[in-house]
Amino acid sequence: MLHIKRIYKEDYPNGKKIIYQYHSDKFYDVSYQVHENGWTMDFTLKHFDTPFHKYLEGEIFEDYLEEIECYIAEIDEEEVGIVSCSHEKWNNVLRINDIHVNSQYQHNGIGSQLMALIKTRAGELGARAIVLETQTSNYPAIQFYKHHGFQLIGCDLLSYSNTDMENREVRIELGLVLEA
Repeated sequence: MLHIKRIYKEDYPNGKKIIYQYHSDKFYDVSYQVHENGWTMDFTLKHFDTPFHKYLEGEIFEDYLEEIECYIAEIDEEEVGIVSCSHEKWNNVLRINDIHVNSQYQHNGIGSQLMALIKTRAGELGARAIVLETQTSNYPAIQFYKHHGFQLIGCDLLSYSNTDMENREVRIELGLVLEA
């Protein structure tokens, strides 16, 4: 049975590692054009020539994140998923910093239960929206977020490197406006 509980930074004096990994056979190719009267951007779904694999290790309780809330999902006391968020009070949005379900437990509703928790928490905080970032190469995550009502709200062509567009890893921001 799935159990979700909040965890705290002080309970992890040596840090709490998180592994970010995904595989994708599709990506959104970003084209950008400058015109005399403005700019045009297009996001076109394409297939990778060979499947894309991403693997990074990080820290869930990053020092730069203020007032972070973190929740883990467990089955029989085994951690199977994690989500963290921060309430950005200056613009009253709840930012999902991380959401991850272990690969062997994906497609079992765990991510959806973590997302439901975030939506509930956003309501409790009176946030006007939920926002997050992902990459154009992370097609599975984008599909998950779209399924939960998120829409494209912006992008950053230089977030990770000066070659994000060529690397097919453009940072995109997705958002969900909450009912008042």
